[in-house]
Amino acid sequence: MKPVTWQDVDDIVQWGRSLSEEQATRLLDHFEDHQGQLYNAIYGVLSDAIAEANIDMAKLFIDLCFDIVLVYHRILGDAPKEPEDAQWLESKMALLDAELKSLSPQTTMDSKLSSTLNERFVVRCMDAGTPMALLDYLDEQVHHYASFDPARVPAIALTNNLLFVVVRLMDSLYEYQPESHTC
Repeated sequence: MKPVTWQDVDDIVQWGRSLSEEQATRLLDHFEDHQGQLYNAIYGVLSDAIAEANIDMAKLFIDLCFDIVLVYHRILGDAPKEPEDAQWLESKMALLDAELKSLSPQTTMDSKLSSTLNERFVVRCMDAGTPMALLDYLDEQVHHYASFDPARVPAIALTNNLLFVVVRLMDSLYEYQPESHTC
């Protein structure tokens, strides 16, 4: 992905807010049709996990996931067709989970494994061109929204982590190239 600034992200989100309900629905329908596994994860297990901590933050998560879809759509085009392998999303999420745990000081992990996962995490983010400005934007939105109600604060870390997972999964989906089979 080309470098994206915070202003680019904000401009795209503002553009998204100007979409009619029909246009926004059409965009989400396309995303669901082409990325059904990720769509179901966002509107299912991921938002449900946040809702257990705070329902308001779960709603924010869903709104910010729409913003993520908008950014990728505007910069890279329509969502590509997801891999046909039903386990693809689960394996990507498991890897991201391990990488995120390696960054957490609360996780007990062999130092060599943790170091390897940390390095892998950084390399993968750089190789994928993960839009750091998008992550900064999302983090700011989460903290700003949580600041209005102390009951939302405990869900900040989980919300940010799952937003990061969605961004990394979007990177993976846009860079995915199915293996070509020749006869």
